[in-house]
Amino acid sequence: MKNKSMLALLGASVCFAAIAGCSSSSSTAAGSTSSTTATGELSGICPATVEIQQNWTPEAEQGAYYELAASGGTIDSSQKTYTASLLDPATGKATGVNVELLAGGPATGYSNPEQLLYENQSILLGVDATDTQIQSYSKTPTVGVVTPMNLYDNVYFWNPAKHNFKGIANIGSSGATLLSYGTGGALNLYLEAKGELHSSQIDGSYNGSPADFVASGGSLISGGYATYEPFYYSHQLAAWDKPIAYQLIETTGYNPYSNTTFVTPENLKKYSKCLSKLVPMIQQAQISYLKSPSRANQLIVQLATAYKVGGGYNMAVAQYADQTMLADKIVSNPSNGAFGSFDMARVNKLIGLLKATKSVTGLPSGFSASTLETNRFIDPGISMTFYTGPYNNTSGVITEKS
Repeated sequence: MKNKSMLALLGASVCFAAIAGCSSSSSTAAGSTSSTTATGELSGICPATVEIQQNWTPEAEQGAYYELAASGGTIDSSQKTYTASLLDPATGKATGVNVELLAGGPATGYSNPEQLLYENQSILLGVDATDTQIQSYSKTPTVGVVTPMNLYDNVYFWNPAKHNFKGIANIGSSGATLLSYGTGGALNLYLEAKGELHSSQIDGSYNGSPADFVASGGSLISGGYATYEPFYYSHQLAAWDKPIAYQLIETTGYNPYSNTTFVTPENLKKYSKCLSKLVPMIQQAQISYLKSPSRANQLIVQLATAYKVGGGYNMAVAQYADQTMLADKIVSNPSNGAFGSFDMARVNKLIGLLKATKSVTGLPSGFSASTLETNRFIDPGISMTFYTGPYNNTSGVITEKS
């Protein structure tokens, strides 16, 4: 499982000859655009370098942010950062400032982005799931300004040859063991309360390795991401090399935003003019990335190779991920509101769920979705109007065929 707050996945690492800079040393690729002119629509209102702290190492799920970054920038493989001219995805033109993308997860010792924004005041934006944002709020409060992903991309997966499940709701009655990072956690507690999981089924010793799942012959249930495990297990994990079935966890009612993009409350005020320009660029960047993902995917794979942390990440996985984000509607227009906006009722439901499972403490009095997120910078005119995926999964349970 590619757990973004714990351990890295195993995987094959590929360095493409057409991509410059496949090395572990700091480098500036040919044709570097790591410095910008003094003019542009973000100059003077945004920091000279807009730093964005990710919650994991480079991957297609972060495609929107890599779409903002020009190719040929500066790779610092020791610090796990990439710096380049920040482009307006609507025009492809430089904005007058740079963007610096900071890898997370194993690159930061698994510190969450909320904490890192307070440890390093130069970081403007952090990216993390909404449930972690809520759980971190009492010590490191942040305010979400845009969410490039509409649905939570986490899944439970299983061997369809062993388990004839219609979905996650069948796990509890099956008696099958679920591999989990620890026995608690808001999701497990939520599913237990629904009767779809029992505490006796949970094996809390999971460390992200596929070894136990494989050794069990697929008798175990495991967690992961729609954008990785179905392809990795079916096509790249030689010890398995068979289909797996999965269901998005959001179908159970546990539905954080996967890529909540946030600032500190202080920076929300300080950089409001910057955010009014930058947030619509992030909205558009997600759409532009999925419409034509090749350039950003090449950059993502190049950086994943150069950083040498978090396991391997290759082009085949990136291409599967960008297709799956469309096919499973992980990236899509919300049913209400503009692309990239927050559904406040949905966030309030999540807050209530975390409180009910006692998975969060220390929230201030009156804490609600409007404390945590804002849509004030969202451009309501930006919408996803295309679909390029090769398939359309609507059943909720999908078997990836090899």
